[in-house]
Amino acid sequence: MRFARSFAFAVVLAALAGPAMASGGGNAAPEQAPASRQERLTSAESFVPLPTLSAGVLQRSSTLGTIVVDMGIDVPDEALRRRAQLNAPRLRDALRTALATYASTYYRDRTAPDPTVLTRIMQQQIDRVLGAQGARVLLVNIIYQRRQG
Repeated sequence: MRFARSFAFAVVLAALAGPAMASGGGNAAPEQAPASRQERLTSAESFVPLPTLSAGVLQRSSTLGTIVVDMGIDVPDEALRRRAQLNAPRLRDALRTALATYASTYYRDRTAPDPTVLTRIMQQQIDRVLGAQGARVLLVNIIYQRRQG
């Protein structure tokens, strides 16, 4: 008899626990959506965010460090912005190539990266891929990290 009463109590408890867990487990705080990798930095519709790019700084046969760039492009013309969104893989490839060119050719170790030269090289690639001018490169952040050791 005692076993039957314990068993019935366990069944009732399990039946009530299911809906409680489905409703969020009694947690009053609302769930927050995870942050995306390409959060918008501005509310302007013309801003097209791009993923973080990185390239190794090479000298002879060794890697001296890494340059990391956060950026986006400002495209006021709606037709050109649509073309930029459709050609996003080609833009990423061209920008990675431009950053690698800058890191291996223009950048000198233990100096600050030159945003003017980097922007010029990237702007040329953006214009080449889109086939028209009208998109502006906006650099958000440039970081150079030297290799440890």
